[in-house]
Amino acid sequence: MSPTTHKLKGSSVKGVVVSVWFAACLLTMLSAMGDAVISCSTVQNDLMACAFYVIFGGSPSGSCCSAVQSLYWTTASSRSDRIAACHCIKSLLSSLGSSVDPSRVAALPRDCNVNLGYSVSININCASIP
Repeated sequence: MSPTTHKLKGSSVKGVVVSVWFAACLLTMLSAMGDAVISCSTVQNDLMACAFYVIFGGSPSGSCCSAVQSLYWTTASSRSDRIAACHCIKSLLSSLGSSVDPSRVAALPRDCNVNLGYSVSININCASIP
């Protein structure tokens, strides 16, 4: 094998390795930027801990506030997750029926020391969430 052929083979291998590495980095970056969507069953199961509060009042339980705080941090970096979670919450509230107190729904983030940066209501337009 001539030195030129060997050099070309080495350059070709390096080029392939660099191309594969670049493609892997690009795919990783695109998947991180993609629209991750939170599981509705997870949102609803976690927030069932808040059902007593939004129906009967008092103070939200520790498990309720933990669920609210966890949901906040889980969705903090993804608008699509916040919107998906909003739809899940609206569905959950609808399933709980007319016994849900809208003022408690609105107060829940504040009562759990979570600042969403927007108001929450039973009739929130999920598409308007920043």
